[in-house]
Amino acid sequence: MVFDLNKCVNYITANKTKKISEVFGDWLKDYDITRIQWIALYFISTRDNLTQRDLANLMAINDSSVMRLIDRLERDGLVERVKTLNDRRKTSLILSIKGSELMDKVIHFGEDFNAVLTRNINPSDLDTFLKVQNQMLENVLNDKGSKK
Repeated sequence: MVFDLNKCVNYITANKTKKISEVFGDWLKDYDITRIQWIALYFISTRDNLTQRDLANLMAINDSSVMRLIDRLERDGLVERVKTLNDRRKTSLILSIKGSELMDKVIHFGEDFNAVLTRNINPSDLDTFLKVQNQMLENVLNDKGSKK
């Protein structure tokens, strides 16, 4: 049997996801933020006492990447780092006034884009899709030694 990359689930999924992400990024261009920045601002706006490490975990990115992201958001006046009341050694992330105003304008894009993305898809098909994706992730995370 000859491997066909065009039938490889990983390749197909990655390409489709990349294109979908690019389209969402296009939705945000008028607001001068990227899709990744939107995601970070979303988490910061919806979680109390969110630390840099928490954000990295939520976004599944490494600490140095999240640090650069936060630095850019802070430079652009969208977020602030504040010492937590419980532990002055810990820094939490909060939206600045400018960041809050921006999120008020763009927060709905998440729901709107998801509605477009899932239009004409039967809810049970969507549930199956999500279950299959979760199973695929579980499969590769729990695989022991098939890459011989």
